[in-house]
Amino acid sequence: MAITQAMWTHGHAMQVEFPDRVRSVWRAGFFIRVVGQPNSTNWFHFGIPTAVIVNDKRQMVDSVMLRFRAGSPQAAVTNVHVYDGEGRIATHDGLNLSPTAFGLERFQVTGKPDVLWGIGISVGVRFSGTTDAQNTLEFSAAGCDFNLFETVRLHTKVLTQPTVSIDTMINSMRQVYEPAGIRVVHMSNETLNLPDLNVVDVGGCTRGETTTEQNQLFNNRNNVGRNDVVVYFVQATNPPYNGCAAHPSGRPGAVVASGATRWTLGHEIGHVLGLSHVNDNNRLMTGNGTANITNPPPDLINSEISTMKSNALTVNA
Repeated sequence: MAITQAMWTHGHAMQVEFPDRVRSVWRAGFFIRVVGQPNSTNWFHFGIPTAVIVNDKRQMVDSVMLRFRAGSPQAAVTNVHVYDGEGRIATHDGLNLSPTAFGLERFQVTGKPDVLWGIGISVGVRFSGTTDAQNTLEFSAAGCDFNLFETVRLHTKVLTQPTVSIDTMINSMRQVYEPAGIRVVHMSNETLNLPDLNVVDVGGCTRGETTTEQNQLFNNRNNVGRNDVVVYFVQATNPPYNGCAAHPSGRPGAVVASGATRWTLGHEIGHVLGLSHVNDNNRLMTGNGTANITNPPPDLINSEISTMKSNALTVNA
């Protein structure tokens, strides 16, 4: 998916959190050079110019970037944290980055969150050398890529926890949807105590046709918006399916059984967004069972993406 906007700031705008832990700071037209005290750690902060609203739509964070080089392996970037205002929206810890030449280091922001206040990048560093040359880091720029993704707003209602975790299913769904330009936002999670619906009758699981039990189950839409999608995690369906996307009119959603695969959630929401089965195990919408997908993450083709984006349930939130 193409990036709709990129914003950068020059390295010499960087702020040092602990000035007493550095020997020297030199700002020049081409970078900021910081020489750290031996055996010290520090945080360097970059404020990214942020256009929050573009074309009357709120932007979403795709990833952040750093362009820097190190004097030696003893000077390293160890952490990259991303903030939107006071809220931390991404953490990349356990790093050990000491590039010898300026290059682009990219750090993804999972979930592509909306931008509310403005993007800040905080960079954790370590200096473990014995000389100034060894303890040198030079930053030339820091930036952020933004996008205007279509959005599926997903709520989960749990009668039985699935074998594959809900987080894994949502992350797997994102692996397929986000490259197609569709963001998945997990809006809420609720546990439901409905033992009589834990094995839910789905009839023939036919679009536009629902059973009495499906109607009862899909009535549970607490804190759900009109164009939001609800997924009900149940012990099983009757007859047995991994999932079923047949839903009552005006209550979009699906049921997913406890034995579902990691791709079932994305597959069923694909049905909710108007997609049909295909006879191709390379694709998300295979009618041969998502357990038989052969090239994870599976594919969405252009016509499917167009159908999903034209659905009222993919809204620019």
